Amino acid sequence: MLTIYQLKVGLCLIAFYLVWKLLLSRETLHRFNRVVLLLVTLLAFALPFVKLTLEQASPMSEGMIDIEGLFAVSAEVVQTPQEESLNIARYIYIIYLIGVGVMLLWRGWSLWMLWRTMRQGRVERLSDGSVMHVLKGDVAPFSYFRHIVINEQDLAEAGQQILTHEQAHIRLGHSWDVLLTDVLIVLQWWNPAAWLLRRELKQVHEYEADEAVLERGIDARQYQLLLIRKSVGNQLFSMANNFNYQSLKKRIRMMTTKRSSRWQQLRALTVVPVAALALVAFAQPEVKEMEEQVVASMEAPEPVSVPDPVTASEPVVAPEPVSEPVAAPVAVSVPSEQPAEVVAIAPADTTKTFEVVEQMPKFPGGDAELMKFFSENMKYPKDAQEAKKQGRVVVTFVVDADGQVVEPSVVKSVYPSLDEEALRVIGLMPKWTPGMQKGKAVRMKYTVPVTFRLPEDKAEPTGTTPIVIRTIGDSNLPNPLFIIDGKEVTQTVVEALDPQKVESIDVLKEKTAVELYGEKGKNGVVIIKLKK
Repeated sequence: MLTIYQLKVGLCLIAFYLVWKLLLSRETLHRFNRVVLLLVTLLAFALPFVKLTLEQASPMSEGMIDIEGLFAVSAEVVQTPQEESLNIARYIYIIYLIGVGVMLLWRGWSLWMLWRTMRQGRVERLSDGSVMHVLKGDVAPFSYFRHIVINEQDLAEAGQQILTHEQAHIRLGHSWDVLLTDVLIVLQWWNPAAWLLRRELKQVHEYEADEAVLERGIDARQYQLLLIRKSVGNQLFSMANNFNYQSLKKRIRMMTTKRSSRWQQLRALTVVPVAALALVAFAQPEVKEMEEQVVASMEAPEPVSVPDPVTASEPVVAPEPVSEPVAAPVAVSVPSEQPAEVVAIAPADTTKTFEVVEQMPKFPGGDAELMKFFSENMKYPKDAQEAKKQGRVVVTFVVDADGQVVEPSVVKSVYPSLDEEALRVIGLMPKWTPGMQKGKAVRMKYTVPVTFRLPEDKAEPTGTTPIVIRTIGDSNLPNPLFIIDGKEVTQTVVEALDPQKVESIDVLKEKTAVELYGEKGKNGVVIIKLKK
């Protein structure tokens, strides 16, 4: 998600800038300060890529998860036959892209003006390999990579001092830093910390160049008078290193300030705990913990005990369904006789498989008869009893346009004979009333978890508790991306959810899903928020 990523980068930049401003900005360790500014800028862009999971979400990470959820939920696109509604997240995304475009045009214009200015004067190659452009107009001295621009009057009056200063910029590679900060401004144009970091870095460049001039033996007083004389007027270029750039008072003060102790460099270590706090803030709750909670909630109903061993003549008794239909577009529910809200809109045919349609398929007699069917037909395999194997087999099947149950398959295996028994019973199902989309019968996919459990104090099986679950996606494509409380989870975890514990479910599709979740969202995104 580009918007969330840039928000995280922006928060890191703000934190790092505050640390640098409070602890290091007044020190005369110019080379060290420059390195720190560059490193924290790169670190801000790298930290959001670090994936950290915690056993339990911290207050900071919960806040970030809520922000991500706000962007994701507000980005849901509501489709009607005539229009597609824009929403808050989309407006923010569009505004951000417009800002990036404006910044690119501005930087391009500045570069073109700089190039045009350099072409106006005569060209001389200096002994250090740099190229000097001498102009007749009133242009302030500046350098850009290996090019130095200076007007004829400045060259005649103070050429040695000015050229020494600009050659220091070139020798120290300051133009590369400026290029990096230009990229920073383009991507973080909305963030005041990005602009302040850029300004501070260019200020440090001037401190370094001034220091290099004085180390060459140029009289400090004469050099400072030159800076004062050149501190007003003349045209400046934001992409270049300008001779009279930034606060003159700060530059003169730095020249006269005693050099800081190298022990002051230890203050930069403050960045480490700040980066650690950022990682904690961006961390997600551990998937394993969430999956265990979901599975526990799924298996919450007490099993029904069978007094005698199960045989072919004594069917297993299954309890009534334990979950109620969810009224919104959902990824988890028991099929309802009432039409669900439309999520997948496509021409109805006999080849495409739907997961949510206007009118859901119906087992003959409804949900009660479906549970009775499982109860009367499911048997606990003897070899599984002897091996004391139990668990939940997850099976998918398709109710085709004729109502036939086809394409059964095991997506989560427990034990071979248990898997075979679950598939056997699915294969015995009678014809359903097919699902309807726009007045036409269509194919509909279901997922059925079937629980086999042995009582702790008996050798006999307890039976099964089938829970029919609708999934969202297309059987011809990979499953959609599932997000529970801000964390990506597997489809198995979603299928195990108890609908009673679901607070809300939102479905993102097509462009919106890709814009927020990238390539992972190409088949749609299901965002589930659990009750606290």
